[in-house]
Amino acid sequence: MDVLVIDIGGSSVKLWHTGHQEHRKFESGKALTPDEMVVQTKKTVEDWTYEAIALGLPCRVSGGRAVDDPPNLGPGWVSYHFSSAFGQPVRLMNDACLQALGSYDGGRMLFLGLGTGVGSALIADHLVLALDMGRMTFGEERVWQVLGDAGFEELGVKKWQKAVHEIVPALKKAVMADYVVLGGGNVKEIEELPDGVRRGHNRMVVEGGRRLWEELPDPSAKPCPNWLVL
Repeated sequence: MDVLVIDIGGSSVKLWHTGHQEHRKFESGKALTPDEMVVQTKKTVEDWTYEAIALGLPCRVSGGRAVDDPPNLGPGWVSYHFSSAFGQPVRLMNDACLQALGSYDGGRMLFLGLGTGVGSALIADHLVLALDMGRMTFGEERVWQVLGDAGFEELGVKKWQKAVHEIVPALKKAVMADYVVLGGGNVKEIEELPDGVRRGHNRMVVEGGRRLWEELPDPSAKPCPNWLVL
């Protein structure tokens, strides 16, 4: 199955395809509504063909629907009918969960996406659990304020790297993870990773999109033989 994977972040929307190596993107931000996202996506990949869409949203997703409007985007995401707008079947997932699903190698894995904010997800025994570890406190600040883009700009590379080495192992212990995968645009700035931590890649979201469609049954099917998404 050819799947279009749409990874929506706070600063850009990345478009991937299970049959192509390349990816394309356009800017996101506070002015990006779901209608505008659909228009821009169709225009950007008008020469691609696909049978289904996997959509990663930077917000809480429950039962295949957005529960909240993403804080770094425009309004209107809750209850938006993406399948009708695209004219293709669409499955939604929290963006960190989609990246985590593609990065998962077994065991108990914590995924942290270091970008505009800090996305997080835990996978264990085929349970995909969305987290919001960015809201946890580190000193007098939230984790997302330290490890996200704002913290990177404020601290500088060396101090930010030190914060990663302090915070990430603590989060790993907090959820008793076997290993951590670090994704997001700022991971390339980390010279040496903490023990039990490996570097992810944005392209793993493509594998997440493939698994979402090829390994997950219809969301209404019970029981779920492969993955349980919460």
